[in-house]
Amino acid sequence: MLKISTVLVLLSAAWALQKPEQRHYGCIKGSDVCIYPTNTAEFQCETVFDFEVEWHVKSGKKASIDDIKVTFTVLETGKKYGVDQFFRMSKGKERRWPLEVYDSVVDDEAEVYDSIAIKWSNVYVREKFGKGDIKVMVVTPSGRTSIMWNVHKPTKRIAKNVILLVGDGMNINMVSAARIISRGMADGKYKDLMHMQSLPYFGLINPAGVDSIITDSANSASTFNSGFKSSVNALGVYVDSNTDDGANLDHPKVELLAEHVRDMGMSVGVVSTAEIQDATPAACYAHTRRRGDKAEITRQGIEPCPGCRYSVIPDVLIGGGGRYFLPSSSWDGSDMYEAYEKAGYTVTYTKKEMVKAAKSKSTKKLLNISHYGNMNVWLDRNVYTDNLKVQENSPNPDKVKDASGQPNLDEMVDSAIKVLSKNENGFYLMVEAASIDKSAHPLDTHRLLADTIELDNVVGNLKKWIKENGDDTLLLVTADHGHGWDVYGTVDTHVWKQVAEKCEDNADITNLCKDVKCGAQRFKNYFASDVQSPVRELALSRRIAVGTYAGAGYPDYEDKDGDGFPDEWDVRTVLAAGANNFPDHTENFRVSPTSKRPALFSAEVGAYLNNPEDDPDGIFISGNIGPRGSTAVHSMCDVGIYGYGPGAEHIKPNMDNTAVFHIMAEALGLGTNGKPMEKDEMMPKEIEMCKNTAKECHCGKVTESCFKAIKPFKGFCEKVECEKKACICTPGAMGYVAAGTPLCKKSEEKVYEKTGPMQSKGIPCVRAKVMMP
Repeated sequence: MLKISTVLVLLSAAWALQKPEQRHYGCIKGSDVCIYPTNTAEFQCETVFDFEVEWHVKSGKKASIDDIKVTFTVLETGKKYGVDQFFRMSKGKERRWPLEVYDSVVDDEAEVYDSIAIKWSNVYVREKFGKGDIKVMVVTPSGRTSIMWNVHKPTKRIAKNVILLVGDGMNINMVSAARIISRGMADGKYKDLMHMQSLPYFGLINPAGVDSIITDSANSASTFNSGFKSSVNALGVYVDSNTDDGANLDHPKVELLAEHVRDMGMSVGVVSTAEIQDATPAACYAHTRRRGDKAEITRQGIEPCPGCRYSVIPDVLIGGGGRYFLPSSSWDGSDMYEAYEKAGYTVTYTKKEMVKAAKSKSTKKLLNISHYGNMNVWLDRNVYTDNLKVQENSPNPDKVKDASGQPNLDEMVDSAIKVLSKNENGFYLMVEAASIDKSAHPLDTHRLLADTIELDNVVGNLKKWIKENGDDTLLLVTADHGHGWDVYGTVDTHVWKQVAEKCEDNADITNLCKDVKCGAQRFKNYFASDVQSPVRELALSRRIAVGTYAGAGYPDYEDKDGDGFPDEWDVRTVLAAGANNFPDHTENFRVSPTSKRPALFSAEVGAYLNNPEDDPDGIFISGNIGPRGSTAVHSMCDVGIYGYGPGAEHIKPNMDNTAVFHIMAEALGLGTNGKPMEKDEMMPKEIEMCKNTAKECHCGKVTESCFKAIKPFKGFCEKVECEKKACICTPGAMGYVAAGTPLCKKSEEKVYEKTGPMQSKGIPCVRAKVMMP
């Protein structure tokens, strides 16, 4: 009989391969051509992206990128354009790699192809094409392949700031469970709403990705930040079929919301209880095929990746992840804390330091890293605090001895806003409650619920802040994906403990029910039938404590101090809850003083088996996921989205997760900040080139060197200057307002009537096109 490990080795080579009718998920079924961005992609006007065509040719057959012909048809006008007309860039970069295609995961013979790709970097769909559908047609000697794109109509800016809160892995069931232990229930009615449930707009979003019905955090968070679907483990890129790790930074990139708003002179903040390089926070500022490239992601915080226009350089980064700042694990062996300081950051490691720095007028950029890895969860930071005093968790051993100075999420968000709100042009802030997911994976119910409550408290604080500060901030609360987790009853832990004390391997259920006043005699006849094993009988005995339907009483959690959290976590009646997928493990339903680790790897068996030290008095539950799975995995459920503020009214009952980006983008007026330029064709080609390649400027970012590049057109286009906190353009000028330009005053409203939104509303001129007679 083969061991599991032997079987897994036989199959491992085929795990990542796709179905035969679709060689890669960027391809149309039945076609040998892949196009990125993929079919049904949606764009904001002038979003920058890499356009790539990948052609699979049988190995050994001669083929060239010259055999690839591309046309774009704007359906609204019926006009057709070549690449050079559509993107104003005719020359693309050639890439090649081998591709093996298998018929199934048990097939050991592959068809071998040469992947021939051509990529046009940093292109965009110009305003002249307006809104609507665009048909992309690729013709090769082997046939025709077409896909459809959709370009959104430019909108006027209605929000000064955007705040996106992501409860990682938070399904709606978790919000309900957090509500019952936080707010309580009586007579079948909750005593109060959670803060997020009190927001006026609510809908459901589909979190699936291009390559899977069940997504991961990198893929889904990238969708929130770009509006484009992607693949598992990918950040800010479309994934082509090149699986070489050396090509992780070569996959087609897409512009991120943080890059958009940088062009508008806005600030950017990223806050997470995970490593700041983890999937969700990294999706705000990084581009790579592999979310595990954390040293590279740390570098991208202050330096542009290969092929990127520039680095976002967030104004605020708060979270864990000290490991990748230290020379022992940094991308080049250098001290990245020192590099960030040189880039203008105030670097802190504890709550006290962070709060002080945030209040200081001298702090322009803030980096607070308070843990070597992921931050500890709320229960450890506030209840089981001995778990913090581990020297190995210090974010920087030269500065702090351990991770006992970690802040809570509300303190992190408060500090971030103090720094970000210094910018009159507004800010984009992404906040992740990462530990919901990181506790759901190891089946740690109390920890995931505590972090859900922590996130909800932040929602309440932010709603209050928004009302007190102009009510011009869009607030969205959602999840990147869900877990197959729910509550199905309650557990009387008093009964459970008595069972654990009285039961041995040959437990007598009849006598047990007499000794334990549990009112469970009705279970006797059902449980007292023949039992196949002592372990099974022991589990049956303890399950007397699990109540369902009318047998499930209300849980005993109370919040007398009104902070949202239960005053006591180790109460008698707790929730009977769990996931629909799991490895071998034990479960006793009670709060654990340390984080749970349900399964351990057995080298002998080649699989994950129950961890006997985790819930030692729990019942054994046989796993139902793959033998190499150590924790529960994500599910395909739709997740909730809650909204408040300008733009939130666009939340619909059922949406795709790409809509989250477009709601934020349209509230900020991305693309044009107003009306499209009417004379786009008149723009000198040199300006277009400078804008396109972004060597010096793009959509609002103008420098002296950019205008020097177009010196022959000086009589047509003059430079843009900024004086006296108003955007001043030389008469007859046509260009882009410099990034970081202060707000236009109401008195200049008439002068800038063609730049887009009314300046009297405090909307900045940055990124607005300037067209003056």
